[in-house]
Amino acid sequence: MIRWPPGLDADRFLAEYWQRQPLYFSGALAPWAFPLTSEELAGLACEAEVESRIATGDESDGWTLRHGPFEEDDFVAAPDQGWTLLVQDVEKHLPEFRPLMDLFDFIPPWRMDDLMISFAAPGGSVGPHVDAYDVFLIQGQGTRTWRLDPEPAEIAWREDSELRVLSQFSPRETVETVPGDVLYLPPGIAHHGIGAEPSITLSIGFRAPSAGELLAAAGALLDQQHPDLRYGDAGASRHESDGLRISDEASARASALLQQVMPLGDGLLDEALGRLVTGNKPWLLAARPIEPTDPEQVAARLGAGDRLRRAATARFAWRRRGDGTVLLFADGQSWRLDRAAESAARALCEARAVDRGRVADSAADADDLFGLMTALLEQGSLEWIGEDEDSGGSGT
Repeated sequence: MIRWPPGLDADRFLAEYWQRQPLYFSGALAPWAFPLTSEELAGLACEAEVESRIATGDESDGWTLRHGPFEEDDFVAAPDQGWTLLVQDVEKHLPEFRPLMDLFDFIPPWRMDDLMISFAAPGGSVGPHVDAYDVFLIQGQGTRTWRLDPEPAEIAWREDSELRVLSQFSPRETVETVPGDVLYLPPGIAHHGIGAEPSITLSIGFRAPSAGELLAAAGALLDQQHPDLRYGDAGASRHESDGLRISDEASARASALLQQVMPLGDGLLDEALGRLVTGNKPWLLAARPIEPTDPEQVAARLGAGDRLRRAATARFAWRRRGDGTVLLFADGQSWRLDRAAESAARALCEARAVDRGRVADSAADADDLFGLMTALLEQGSLEWIGEDEDSGGSGT
């Protein structure tokens, strides 16, 4: 569990620090036995299905960026200093890191994005920058010095760097982290981490959809649900035909079209938000089963004692709606269920394993639930637990 600073707990952290101000947790995870070497991290970056990058540079010459997968020779030939390896979604590839994510479950789990682990050679960094999301920085190995500017006067980017590096950075605070320390940074805090020795840092980042992304997701649903709701100009007059000029009347019609769907109702915004925050990277989507399946087969296997679990890379969430229905989300898709299916939806999202009893205990229609589980199996969001496996949970 997390060791909070004196006088602080999760509730006070949420009330006073979350999305407001940085916080340094000295010895938050001590004693710390880090389960990964820099060589193992480099090996992970050589795998085709793993997202990885190498950043090289400094404040004098700017930064360059290379994308993986990498070859072993890339690391053999790497210089002794001035570079950083970053590997995304580590908890989805290495199950031993999933419990680390659970330490921060006082934040809604559907907000969690991934665990990134970075190895920095001496002097290695990604430059001073600003993130648009919350992050917990955990020191795994070595030491790292973080320079912070909580209120940057101007946010502008260097033109000589492939990374989004700040052109002006005036740090006002300095924090040095050692293994087991945690540094929380809310969005908008300018920061720059650099070390004099080889170091490994873990970053737990949180999804924060922009207004534009949410509107785009809602727009996609609108096109599905109301494909005939389009701009029209019946009754337009000749005076509007003035070359390529868009008339005031045309602008008013476009505005009226949007007013027809604003505010976004009928659960459309609920559905758009859930699909957006559970959307997965294409290369992380689990492989679909080779053999086709159907609800009867699912029912038979569960009846025989087999169990299901979330795929390691799957993203799930659910929402209880005021109209008596429940929305279940998985990997960017959604299903609307009767309120009686709420316990089953929660189990699919949160339980380490789902067996026949989970369905039998639900007041929902079992046939509908078997159909739902079949759909989730077919898109790779659920998987069967093998006889020789335990029922360990999956990441959020």
